Amino acid sequence: MSVAIVETGEAVQYGEYAARVRSPGAVELRAQVGGVLKQRLYQEGQRIQKGEALFQIDPEPYVLALRQTEAELAEARAEHANSERESRRQQDLFARQVSSEHDKDRATTALQAALARLQKAEAAESDAKRLLRYAQVEAPVAGIVGLEALAAGNLVEAGTLLTTITPLDPIHVHFTLPARDAATRRVALADGAGGPAETGLLLDRGQAFPYSGQLNFTDARIDPRTDSIHMRAVFPNPQGELLPGQFVRLQLPLRVFRDVVLIDPKAVTEGPAGPQVYTVDNGTASGDQTTRARPVNLGPIVEGLQVVLTGLSAGDQLVVNGQVSLRPGSAVSVVETVPARVHMQGELARTPAQAGL
Repeated sequence: MSVAIVETGEAVQYGEYAARVRSPGAVELRAQVGGVLKQRLYQEGQRIQKGEALFQIDPEPYVLALRQTEAELAEARAEHANSERESRRQQDLFARQVSSEHDKDRATTALQAALARLQKAEAAESDAKRLLRYAQVEAPVAGIVGLEALAAGNLVEAGTLLTTITPLDPIHVHFTLPARDAATRRVALADGAGGPAETGLLLDRGQAFPYSGQLNFTDARIDPRTDSIHMRAVFPNPQGELLPGQFVRLQLPLRVFRDVVLIDPKAVTEGPAGPQVYTVDNGTASGDQTTRARPVNLGPIVEGLQVVLTGLSAGDQLVVNGQVSLRPGSAVSVVETVPARVHMQGELARTPAQAGL
């Protein structure tokens, strides 16, 4: 018969749920100026970065418009400079009582009008530069770019849809949490026993996704059809490994158990009053060892180990092999003491996926 010396430790209970990957939302890329669509600058379906050029609209009309506004701006600057000189001259003449106040006021008004025309020309030049810049259509966000809506050679107007971009980083993962698990998590948070904030993912073949996510949405109601709550987590996805529509398994921490005993589930048997385990006591003065049935209050199984809430204490000798044929009070001989299997506190530093759940 083998026994283990009971120790206490900590464990995190995780729930694992089917989930779907979704993009935060497709972005429609539309032309901001009109003209002939000259060229598509990307491969359909490729991953693109924010600010990357995707389409080129014929820039010639906008280049010409910019040149015209630049010429008008140069003329306005020259007129403004001349008005400044004339205004200063009239101010000096008036101070020497050579010119009239009327001439001084007229020069001042002319200067103000020249300044207004200069500001108008500067605004026109800025607008012309903006329109020329919009002739090259750039990606407003990073993601996967879709099919082109119009081929090169078509005439487009401001607002014409050119393609769509599906952002991938960060990415959303949607899942439903059963009402029972939601209640467990809610009670744990209220008791200060809430689990780590991070969630983990398992991909199609069971491999762990390398990044942890954060819950960023919990529905305010329980769906009566499924008795579950819709939730969403957001994950970094810098390599684009997660794609919209992909099926994954999400691991959500529900509760932390502190200072509890974790044992091999095979050590638990069913007694007259419910779950029980056998321990070994030094029951006589001669040192004979006897067995005792101990009723236990069980929690969930965490990482293959049974959480024992009450019924066992640190230092107890737990029978872990050969207990099927035992009876309370039986004299036994311990042939092996095996290491206690406890959930070490260092496990809490790992992500759910890294913990191998």
